[in-house]
Amino acid sequence: MPTPSVETLPSDSILDRLTSSGCEIKLKAIREVKNQIIGNRTKKLSYINLGAVPAVSAALSDSDSAPNLIVQAAAALGSFACGVDAGVFPVLDAGAFPHLIRLLSSSEEKVVDAASRSLRMIYQSKLAPKYDFFKHENMQFLLSLLDSENENLTVLGAGIVIHSCETSAEQSILCYAGALEKLTSLLDGSLSQRDASLDSLAAIVKNNPEAGSKFVDLDSGRALSSVIELTKDRYP
Repeated sequence: MPTPSVETLPSDSILDRLTSSGCEIKLKAIREVKNQIIGNRTKKLSYINLGAVPAVSAALSDSDSAPNLIVQAAAALGSFACGVDAGVFPVLDAGAFPHLIRLLSSSEEKVVDAASRSLRMIYQSKLAPKYDFFKHENMQFLLSLLDSENENLTVLGAGIVIHSCETSAEQSILCYAGALEKLTSLLDGSLSQRDASLDSLAAIVKNNPEAGSKFVDLDSGRALSSVIELTKDRYP
């Protein structure tokens, strides 16, 4: 009778490879970690307890890191954060968040995509940092995300609104800044963009008659008509 297989848990040797000065060694180690934790909560928590997250995060802050290494590191951090608050906390604690935000401005499209996907995973958690809409530079950055031709960036922008828009003052400043118009334009986009747009629009107008009235009047009522039709498809 065959012996039941026992899942191999990570050993300390992986940390040596994650912190190696050799780019190729580090790249293979990060890719190995990423592939093992996808859909595997047990291994994810084991790697977290081993201290792998700070080692992976360090690749983002190293100015000598190659784009492929940054992409794999960002993807691994997103996998750690995906669906598990116990994974989000160490990612934030390792200081990865500001580096991921910085990478959104990279000239490498694959780096931007990896960073935005990772941030989307983080913003699905209540532990994600609350976005300050009242800082001018923050609002301009958010609007640039919503106005981007990159789908991952637009969905990230909508996710930030969903996560952080909680007060009437925040709803009002988003309306005043033009977020409603930006989000409404996503209703004609991909399924991910439409879903994110619907949820973020709901966050802005919820229990706010002034914001609701502004949305109803938007584009002579065509935006409202689009939402009604999409909502019928979403909740038949």
